[in-house]
Amino acid sequence: MIIIGAGLGGLALAHGLRERGVDVTVHERDARPGARPQGYRIQLDEPGLTALRQCLPAELFGLCLATAGAPPARVSVRNRHLEVLADRTADPTAGFEAAGVGPRAFDRPTLRRIMLLGLGDRVHHGARLASYRHEDDGRVTACFADGRTATGDLIVGADGVNSTVRRLLLPAARVEDAGLRLVYGRIPLDGRAREALPGWAFESIFTVVTDGPGKAHLGLGPVEFATRPDLAGRARTPALDLPPAPDYLACMVGAPADHPAMPAPADLRTLPPAALRELALRLLGDGWHEDVHRLLARWDTASLFPLRISTSAPVPPWEPGPVTLIGDAIHAMSPVLAMGANTAVRDAAELSRALADATGPGPGLARAVGAYESRMRDYAFPIVADSRRTGQQRVGQR
Repeated sequence: MIIIGAGLGGLALAHGLRERGVDVTVHERDARPGARPQGYRIQLDEPGLTALRQCLPAELFGLCLATAGAPPARVSVRNRHLEVLADRTADPTAGFEAAGVGPRAFDRPTLRRIMLLGLGDRVHHGARLASYRHEDDGRVTACFADGRTATGDLIVGADGVNSTVRRLLLPAARVEDAGLRLVYGRIPLDGRAREALPGWAFESIFTVVTDGPGKAHLGLGPVEFATRPDLAGRARTPALDLPPAPDYLACMVGAPADHPAMPAPADLRTLPPAALRELALRLLGDGWHEDVHRLLARWDTASLFPLRISTSAPVPPWEPGPVTLIGDAIHAMSPVLAMGANTAVRDAAELSRALADATGPGPGLARAVGAYESRMRDYAFPIVADSRRTGQQRVGQR
């Protein structure tokens, strides 16, 4: 099997298939892990955490949990004066197959490094897909920009919102601008920084401070490692090499694309970190509680990068075959419900199970792929729609 993309969904799928005895290679366009900013904090709850456990070897899943944080399982919404508008608390273990394991906040780079462990030379970096072709024996060949090729029974597009596989497989599928822009970064919690920050920022797994629909908002999510990654790696037998990483608050300032202070997309992408910080402060403007200013004063300017939020348009069923899609490649969604990564990892678990008994090209493989795609459409696209509606409410759209 050939997986295009070494993000969380692609790596989870690679492990899930290998655990079931399926030979797999992963091809990633980036020259190395961490070659470009992709975010900091990942929240996994049900069904994502259960799916991750189903895909990963037990020792790697244990390492993921050992380095994850477990903030209170609640989401809080406050106005700019920090008055509580909504406070949703859930049973932290409801629906989880692994008893006693509830929602977790992960550092995305650390989680990805852990998921690369055990795959070794099965992951090929600097491999940008250019096209694919169907072979006479029913197999399919991936053709990369540097002239390399790889042939297998199935190509899986796990290559994100700008998926080349989706463009080739489903050229009519559309990914739309969700109308939301973010400046995303981190507030380090090293030294005594945590003591200097307001306690309410740590009382929820995620907190939104909003100025109302159509205006700017602040998002905060703590990432406090249960065990520092390098220490957790050394405690394993044999020891694993994970770099140290400090605790932090993921911090983002967002606003609608048509906000008067928001530059055009092309200009936003070119802003250096210092200018992104100035933009975020302009978006918030005056009248916000002093705690918000205390937080942003500790924002790590070097960590800032911009995000344009996209969302997939509904895709009607297509004929299953030796090419399929998972994650943002087929169902990109607004991050407002924190379900993008959860759904991508669920895709990986669903597809791994579907392919377990499908050996070789032909009708059996097509039926397995079709069964996965049918289930995926049933659970993923309603989440895309819910995320779209919630995001539109946030940016003041109808």
